[in-house]
Amino acid sequence: MSDQESMIFTYDLHAGSAPLQFFVLYVVIPLPFPRHNLPEITSIEPVADQPNYYSFSISMKAGYVERAICSPVTLRLSIDPRQLDFSVFIFPPRTSLPAGCLYHLRVWLCAAGIDHRIFSDNDLWVGRDPDFRSVGDASFAVLRNATQDMLIYQGIAGRAHVSFIIKWKIVEVGLYSLSLEYEAGGVGRTLFEDCYLKLECEPQIVTFMIYTIPVSSTPFGASHRLRVWLRTPFVSLSPASSTISSGESYIYQRIWKSDEFKLGAGLNFEALGSKLVMGVRDPDSPRVERDHPRLVHRLPQPPVNAVDHASRSSGL
Repeated sequence: MSDQESMIFTYDLHAGSAPLQFFVLYVVIPLPFPRHNLPEITSIEPVADQPNYYSFSISMKAGYVERAICSPVTLRLSIDPRQLDFSVFIFPPRTSLPAGCLYHLRVWLCAAGIDHRIFSDNDLWVGRDPDFRSVGDASFAVLRNATQDMLIYQGIAGRAHVSFIIKWKIVEVGLYSLSLEYEAGGVGRTLFEDCYLKLECEPQIVTFMIYTIPVSSTPFGASHRLRVWLRTPFVSLSPASSTISSGESYIYQRIWKSDEFKLGAGLNFEALGSKLVMGVRDPDSPRVERDHPRLVHRLPQPPVNAVDHASRSSGL
């Protein structure tokens, strides 16, 4: 990781009964080479009488977990960045499911009496003990196996039994990289990887809520919404709440979603109608051809540390 200096502004607020912290971070962008006798910038200190470029990013801490949100932005400043201030706020839309978990985030930079909006997110899902039972038709995956660096959840999507495999990889002390794969019928695929999380607990404390919601499709049962939430115990810093066990309450935050998870068992493709033209497999295929020209010259690389999950999921 880079040792470059950075400056962090911290803002506290509550999303319902879930305490949150937002961190606005900026770091000066070093110039690739000196121009017009301007020295290379290697710290947060501004160069006098010269505009400087800064990269701004934002992260959110909920429970024991901090993660980046929104994409970084680059700004050119001709003022001392330590004189900046930010307006950081959230507000709920009219409805959400589960209720009370969806927020719109806005971050405005304030300088010399002028406000600039630099971050916006209309899909921030976070809450304390959401009522997931209110999500109609949801099929929830169940934790079946857990090791020091991996969790396996078993679920059903379109009558297909599917394993969701979550892997932890340590990057440095307190910083982890998270990935998610699925496997069904001996076939697997990476859904996401390199989701960086800063933890103030051991990874074994973190669990997940994974569920699918069927979407109207032809053939029936072929399309689903997939939602992945991260869960950590809630610990109140208030003495009045000290009698409540941390195991009785949790902070949830949604870290990934897909509205086009395509999977099913025994799908009836004939339901697509009379105009469907189905291919017929050549009786001589598959066959080996060593000199067949490749139309795709660069083959995709498997994820780092990819392994065969068949042995892990066979007992699920």
